[in-house]
Amino acid sequence: MKKNENILIIKHGALGDLIQADGIIRSIRYQHKNAIITLMTSKKFIDLMSRCPHIDNQIIDNRSSFLNIISYISLYKIFLKYNFKIIYDLQNSQRTYIYRRYLFNKIKWISTNREDHKISGLRGLEEMLKENSINTKYALKPDIKWLSIDIKNIIKKNKILTNYIVLLPGSSKKNPLKRWPYFGDLSKLLISKGYEVVTILGPEESEMNRLFPGHVLKNLDWPTLSGIIKNSYFVIGNDSGPSHIASCLNKKGLALFGHSTSAVRSELERGKFEIIKVSDLNDLTSDQVFKKMMTILNKKKVN
Repeated sequence: MKKNENILIIKHGALGDLIQADGIIRSIRYQHKNAIITLMTSKKFIDLMSRCPHIDNQIIDNRSSFLNIISYISLYKIFLKYNFKIIYDLQNSQRTYIYRRYLFNKIKWISTNREDHKISGLRGLEEMLKENSINTKYALKPDIKWLSIDIKNIIKKNKILTNYIVLLPGSSKKNPLKRWPYFGDLSKLLISKGYEVVTILGPEESEMNRLFPGHVLKNLDWPTLSGIIKNSYFVIGNDSGPSHIASCLNKKGLALFGHSTSAVRSELERGKFEIIKVSDLNDLTSDQVFKKMMTILNKKKVN
């Protein structure tokens, strides 16, 4: 790769998939040390990814209707401006297939060769790198410390003590079955055991505010959310983007899965971050989650 040649990475989301792709993006950067790397992603992730040290520029893809010809002409002009030599398509969607087939078929395009990897989408991206002779030592090891900011002032302002436990009771409203219904009970149990508890709520969970004793932090931006998680003692959440942040920060924690999603395909379980998989989240009690938490905390380090 010649110095300062332009490379594009496409990854629209969702949050968990984008965060997990940190190791893939880092691998691409390692392969192309001198290139200018641009990320094309959704508008809502631009601020988040502006902190990523592995990319230089970003392009917003509004993912307009395929009937919006003006939008595609504009996108085509942007591609001409950058003169990309290689495109890494980490999204591998119907949309990016159309981009490749009809708009940018003269640019070297690297993507997965399958719609659905037998293990997970992340493993499919790892195979994609291997098939193109790219070192994969970082591929399955996302490290997003770059996302976090110093949250000492927030901790002080909210009078939060050290060694606090973070609860992440939310998930997208599109997937209500992902939500374990007993985070309020767990919060009470943890407080009764002497733990400091911080519950984090996003814009889609504002109606849940009244359910939680302890500290409740709402509508945090990504760097603050990451900082709160990074400095916590333990994290418990659903199958959600914030849980992926905890996992990719290598925190001790737990993600709770019911029947609606695959724990294996989520790739949430890594390092100190574990999962509980049950057939029905309504049958998983706060006592069971607490016992699992204590098991993880009491594990001895293996040299």
